[in-house]
Amino acid sequence: MNVREKPLPAAPDSKTLTLADDTLDQVSTATDCTTTPCPTAPDGELLIGPAGGRQWATRFTADLSGLPKGARITSATLSLTRSNCAADCTAQQPGVYELSSAWTSSESGGALLDAAGTDDYASGTPLPDLDLGPLVQSWTERGENQGFALTVPADAHGAAYHSLTAADTTTRPRLTIRYLPPTAPSTVTDVVTVPGDSGLLATWNPPLDPGTAGELRYTAQVEKTDGAVVAEQETTTPRVVFTKLDNTVPYRVSVRAKNTVGDGPLSRSAPAQGAAVPDGTSLYRDVVQEYLAARGKILTSGSLSAADAAADAPHGTVFSALLGAQEPNLVDSRQALADNGQSYAGASAQMTDVLVSKGATADQVVVRANVTESMTLHGDGGDEPTTGSALKRYTFDLTGGTAVMDGEADDFDAGQTLSPTAAAQSQVETTSATDSQAPDDTSDDPGSIELGENGFPDETPPTPTPDAKTTAKTLSARSVSGHGTANWAYNHTDIGWEYSQDCTNFVSKALYHGGGMKFRWGGRKTDGAWWQQYYLFGSIKNKSYTWSGADNLRRHFSGHRPSSRVTKTYNAQLGDIVFFKWKKEPRYNHAAVVTSKVQGHLGLSQHGIKNHTTLDDVLARYRGTSNPIQRVLIIRPRSAK
Repeated sequence: MNVREKPLPAAPDSKTLTLADDTLDQVSTATDCTTTPCPTAPDGELLIGPAGGRQWATRFTADLSGLPKGARITSATLSLTRSNCAADCTAQQPGVYELSSAWTSSESGGALLDAAGTDDYASGTPLPDLDLGPLVQSWTERGENQGFALTVPADAHGAAYHSLTAADTTTRPRLTIRYLPPTAPSTVTDVVTVPGDSGLLATWNPPLDPGTAGELRYTAQVEKTDGAVVAEQETTTPRVVFTKLDNTVPYRVSVRAKNTVGDGPLSRSAPAQGAAVPDGTSLYRDVVQEYLAARGKILTSGSLSAADAAADAPHGTVFSALLGAQEPNLVDSRQALADNGQSYAGASAQMTDVLVSKGATADQVVVRANVTESMTLHGDGGDEPTTGSALKRYTFDLTGGTAVMDGEADDFDAGQTLSPTAAAQSQVETTSATDSQAPDDTSDDPGSIELGENGFPDETPPTPTPDAKTTAKTLSARSVSGHGTANWAYNHTDIGWEYSQDCTNFVSKALYHGGGMKFRWGGRKTDGAWWQQYYLFGSIKNKSYTWSGADNLRRHFSGHRPSSRVTKTYNAQLGDIVFFKWKKEPRYNHAAVVTSKVQGHLGLSQHGIKNHTTLDDVLARYRGTSNPIQRVLIIRPRSAK
């Protein structure tokens, strides 16, 4: 594939907000003081580190009321001027600690350290080189701003700086924030339609400039070539299906993005016209529905084999071969759960946004749909629902005049068109050509859970107690991190996917928005970093590798973030993060959040095949395949208070 990159459009005008004097508060306090009143710094000075036989830290809080709502922060730098060194100063590299709770100057310096915790945003970086932009962005997004503290270890050199009361105003501390003011979004690009029988699918790329830091919405209209609007839908995802259209009329789709500021310009597709499929759309819809039901029967023992399940369906001969190819894995999953004292029940499947169309050849028909499958996992401790939604594509071969269902695939990227600009890098994922041959790269983290020969954790749980079920919706918080992470994950599985492999991005959002886990500054590819920040003129939210890569996040917790390993599943708690390693993969490549616990069996929320599932369900799904899950690692983050 050859990709030609067009120049980016002109950068939008950014603005600068400089906080000082009345909009930037600062206090220096002796952190080795635990009883008030504590010593204060000399008038006109700030102290960081050892000085006068005491250990000092300085806390800053910023008044962000001058930032317009929805502003995208592109950078933020803190400028301090040394007062005890005029030239050739050794640059101090203080640790930056975001406060988890409010602190005032009436409290002790020791209380400031308690509020700051031990989880630093950055350390080992000279202040002039440190970008506080992600930290400021997090304050605007989460609506919490307790400030940050600067300090250094007791064995590092201390430093004195001019304070906000310094006589020379040019030497006073300044926090300089560069941001893009909120505007209406720019034009969506690459609106593409896939015509079907009495309907069409439209996809597009988001605007290069979203205009604000908030969520984008889209208004999509299907219209005749004369501009007459036939139907309209609003959506948060760049994809929509229109039905009940006339196959004799050409249609085009117009799309505009909208945010809290206003609406962006319209973008239109080329005209497209539907065509009838042989034997009508109902046949193919019915076949897919019967196929999904038959698969559920095998998993729930309603039918013991694919042949039995197909025989019970009116159109079973159409999909019997495809179902038969899946039989070994389906039966193995069912048996694996039975061996573990569990079983599936109540399987159901629902299709929405269905489009039936002609395929690439005259002898092919394609059914596209958003498929939601639900089942209940029954065990000795009670019932646990599992559910998942996915965009699917089913193909039928009509060679010889008889329809045969011959394929099922994900339809996530259907119709996606790569942006002609550098923004295309956010649409694709790249993998090293050597990854599939790489050796096991997880030996640095030995705390995984052993799986027995049956593919399930090899452990004996303690005797269960009556009514021992907890869920993310009812558990009283063991900590902000666990309870908040679990609740956010449980209630936000329907949030839009940003990547085709979106599991770790989803987990990071749960840790950030729900658990309050703090950003960690550093190079994008380094394991010590964990952040997201706007770049490309604020058009794209760049993310550290640890934010969106499962093994990167696992390594982040292993060496750079306070956490513990849970070596028995029955000891897991809500908000714990579960990592999966498949046999043929060199590293962990999937992550999920523990959001319920039924008699020791873990319920998970994730961006995956099923949004709400269980650990046993995931293990059973892959046990009989050529690439089973080899290792499970459960990590309990301890960074957020």
